[in-house]
Amino acid sequence: MSKILTEAAYLHRYFRVLLLLVVAACLLVLPYTVWWLYKSGDVAVERAVEDQAAGRFAIFGSGVSQDFVDYKLQLYAKLKPEIAAVGSSRVMQFRSAYFRKSFLNVGGTAGNLSVLRSTIDAMLAEHRPEALIIGLDFWWFMPQWHPDPFKDEPPTSGSYNYGFESLKKPWAWLLEGKVSLHDFIAPVLLESAGGFRAGRYGIMAQQTDDGFGPDGSWYYTAETTGQKRPFDYQFEDTLTQVRHGIKAFFHARPLEGSRDPGGISSAHVDAFAEIYCRLKSRGIATFVFISPLSTKVLDAMRQREADYPHLFHLKEALMARGIEMVDFTDPRTFGSGDCEFVDGFHGGEVTYARMLRDMADRWPALLAYVNMERINAVIRDWRGHALVFDERVTDKTETDFNNFNCPKRKP
Repeated sequence: MSKILTEAAYLHRYFRVLLLLVVAACLLVLPYTVWWLYKSGDVAVERAVEDQAAGRFAIFGSGVSQDFVDYKLQLYAKLKPEIAAVGSSRVMQFRSAYFRKSFLNVGGTAGNLSVLRSTIDAMLAEHRPEALIIGLDFWWFMPQWHPDPFKDEPPTSGSYNYGFESLKKPWAWLLEGKVSLHDFIAPVLLESAGGFRAGRYGIMAQQTDDGFGPDGSWYYTAETTGQKRPFDYQFEDTLTQVRHGIKAFFHARPLEGSRDPGGISSAHVDAFAEIYCRLKSRGIATFVFISPLSTKVLDAMRQREADYPHLFHLKEALMARGIEMVDFTDPRTFGSGDCEFVDGFHGGEVTYARMLRDMADRWPALLAYVNMERINAVIRDWRGHALVFDERVTDKTETDFNNFNCPKRKP
């Protein structure tokens, strides 16, 4: 009997000690995780915005969330730009250096026409710019992507916080090898010893200088400088989407009970026309373009042209609604090409400088905003590049990261 009691007492003490160790670990782990997120800047939207709005060159590249709207709207409210660009990630390469007046890139905020509308409404509630540049994605105009273009959708979910999902991230990244042990102990290290850097907010910015600059434009630093293998190496991922008709490259299907040409929706074109007309009626100069595709991807789509009427007939549908726009679908029409693309459907900085020059040539009203001297110098000196060298971002230079035999220069 005493032996049984002894074993029971032993087990009782064992589990008490185990419980105390678990509690102690939790008491240490939770504060350290919060501290790590604070020091890395992954949820530091307000601090990043304050730093950038103060005129300092800081980069915000969080790994916690890819919902950029909260960050962009806070920066927009602080800067109150005279001209802004808005759209999906395919707008994010316009830089303030190419403008004479104050500019902010609000790209990366709209994944469909409903969110484009709500984002623009949120912008106008804070400040009315003189001019707005809008980039359109062709897949926005097919019901398979988003069935109701007039549906009210909030522009943001506010996902930069110290909630449970965010607290899991650093540990998950460590287990997955996305952060090293050195990165994990960075909060206790001096910056000179490899600790987290000032002016970099978020683990992507800390590790590879990827992220948003003070003008809201995105820096694809890691891939273009060869720090990591491109996700869309030689555009194979995008070409796979085209072949199989998946993600943004859905193959069009005839619309049941509709006279619309298969895949392109009159309701979606009307929804954008409503956005466009409201902006014009408020006296905002509005410049619209269809975003470009790489030549490899566009040529692959042309081999399946019947699957993509929502791309190849989009220009005519917009013009029929009285929408002035420029069709930049084919980069060859404005002197760009695959060497200037980051992936199959994201042009780089030089591509967007070329587009801005063409828009200014088409719309004289835009000439009051753009710095043509700077644009022409960049096109002359950095042709064939996706990234224009900027020592504030990185001291690394662009490589032929997709192995397309693209000549790259040293600064």
